[in-house]
Amino acid sequence: MQDKPAISGNEEHSISLRSQQLISYLEDLWKRPYKPSPEILKRIIEFLTQFPESYQMLGMTKIAEYLASSMSLHFLDIMAVFQQKAENEGMSREERIQTIQGVMPELFPEMMGISKQVLIRSLDDLVTLSNITFSLYTLSQVDTAEEAQSWMYELPVLYWRQLTQERLITNIQVQWTVTNNATIMRFSGSTSC
Repeated sequence: MQDKPAISGNEEHSISLRSQQLISYLEDLWKRPYKPSPEILKRIIEFLTQFPESYQMLGMTKIAEYLASSMSLHFLDIMAVFQQKAENEGMSREERIQTIQGVMPELFPEMMGISKQVLIRSLDDLVTLSNITFSLYTLSQVDTAEEAQSWMYELPVLYWRQLTQERLITNIQVQWTVTNNATIMRFSGSTSC
């Protein structure tokens, strides 16, 4: 049995002083340039193309995981925008809680595990993944709680469907079990597509 997410209707939940300090520290760290620039990614790809195909696949899969992880972070941001703006836009407490709880059991774990299921076999696959990821990222920008609410349900389904259609997902099934004390991830399936 999965526990329901502990979501309070009160957007003013208290964050401990220590958590606030750690979050501020992380914010300062994240201001530094850390993500690879387009020039760095190009240099990496050019470097990888010099290796045998199996090594190219390993390196390109790491880039694919980065892209899919970026989409997962975008999904989390959509959820945060929803939480932040819903009350101000007049959404009832019950609807806010129901929305978050509606996403958590299936869509949230799907988006959080998708980067571990991406399979890249060629440079063409990496181009296809990039096109899908950047297109959906651009399309799913949100400014309101209503837009965020819609994309919380649509983005995981669309992303998964497009990646599956292009055969960029392994057959591995990722199952997340979240309890009050731990988060457990289980894998099953195979990597043959």
